[in-house]
Amino acid sequence: MKVKLSCDEATAICSKNQYGEASIADKFRMVFHVLFCAVCRLYSKQNTIITKCMPSVNKDVVVKKALKIEEKEEMEIKIKEMVE
Repeated sequence: MKVKLSCDEATAICSKNQYGEASIADKFRMVFHVLFCAVCRLYSKQNTIITKCMPSVNKDVVVKKALKIEEKEEMEIKIKEMVE
C-alpha cells in the first residue's frame, strides 16, 4: 500500500468518505494528503458542505438531474451560511 496519493486519488477517496464507503486505510491516506495539499483541503471542505445541504433536496429531482429554482436558492443560502 502506498501512502502518498495524487490529488485525483485523494479527491476520489474524499468523495467515497462522504458516503461512508472509504476504508480506514484510505481515510488515513487522504488525511495525510490533505495536511500538505491546500487544494485538496479546500475540495474536502466544499464537498462536506455540499453533502450537508443535499438531504433537503428531493431525491426524485436529483435522479432527474434538475433542481427547482427554489431548491437551488435554498441550497445556495445554506452554502453561503456554512462558508461564512
